[in-house]
Amino acid sequence: MIKRNFTLLALAAALATGASAADWKGWISDSTCGAGNAGSGKAERECADRCIKNGAAPVFVTEKENKVYQVSDVELAKKHIDGKVMISGEIKGDKIMIAKIVAIKD
Repeated sequence: MIKRNFTLLALAAALATGASAADWKGWISDSTCGAGNAGSGKAERECADRCIKNGAAPVFVTEKENKVYQVSDVELAKKHIDGKVMISGEIKGDKIMIAKIVAIKD
């Protein structure tokens, strides 16, 4: 009985530490260049915009780790290509499930 309760408690803890809502700062980039276009400089923003317009998927690159994530809402991401953003949502695997994106200052 104790072993079973411990197993259930461990399972509940593992599920609780799964995907949870959070905020990340970074940039919308393109799947071709990924972290290479992570930055607020004119060259990075123009390149990411051009690649997305030429068919590359938009991605999100985190500010601190330069980790590249797919995004759940491609059209919303495309609207925020101009500069640094904060995304609120959940990470599921290698994709951010976007709840909200807001532009922020560097």
